[in-house]
Amino acid sequence: MESYLRELDCGPCPYLEDKEWMVEEFRASSFPPGLYEDLLGEGFRRSGMTFYHNRCEGCTRCVPIRLNAATWRPTKTLLRLDRLNADVSVSLCASEFSEERYLLYANYTMTRHDPGKIRGDSRASYISFLISSPLSTTMITDYRLKDGRLVANGYLDVLQNGISSIYFAFDPAFSKRSLGVWSVKRELELGQSLGKSFYYLGFWVAGSPKMDYKARYHPFEYARGGIWLEAADREAAMASMGAA
Repeated sequence: MESYLRELDCGPCPYLEDKEWMVEEFRASSFPPGLYEDLLGEGFRRSGMTFYHNRCEGCTRCVPIRLNAATWRPTKTLLRLDRLNADVSVSLCASEFSEERYLLYANYTMTRHDPGKIRGDSRASYISFLISSPLSTTMITDYRLKDGRLVANGYLDVLQNGISSIYFAFDPAFSKRSLGVWSVKRELELGQSLGKSFYYLGFWVAGSPKMDYKARYHPFEYARGGIWLEAADREAAMASMGAA
């Protein structure tokens, strides 16, 4: 395991305007899942073989967030999505490359994000980003219709006490099903079936068009200085952080 930590200036912040993005990171060829779960509360995330922590000068807006399966309750919207997606099955699979999953990811990325991100070496980039892992417990969820068509994939780290979401991609042809929204409920339930208590959503960034939505799943827990705190909703968390 490589233990050195390096700091990188990554340019403009991907979440907030007029902010600079600074990252501390380290790489590891293998890493204990239990230790990574501890690092989640300290603000670390994983991308491929790299663990990173956003450390931007004068900004602490990237807040780790998780759902507690014992206290979280689905909204009426999520229950409606259960009915809408009653013909979709969800299964947990080994983290390995498949052309079918890659093509879904490529289609999603080109349609929903930056088309220039898909290049000639994109299969290698996809493997580096989502398939390569220093953890022995990285898995993929397949979302399939009854006729076998793949409509979405979730990429997860199954940890000692919870499941950490890495990425989610869906077939844009099925965008009206809100599979990304629904996946939080389904994967939290999947974690419960495995005896896990928490579902880690990554960073919540208040005021970010890309990241503020995570506080819609409430009640939730958020971490400050490695300590997980309960919040009834976004407003309660904002008030608490403002008073801290």
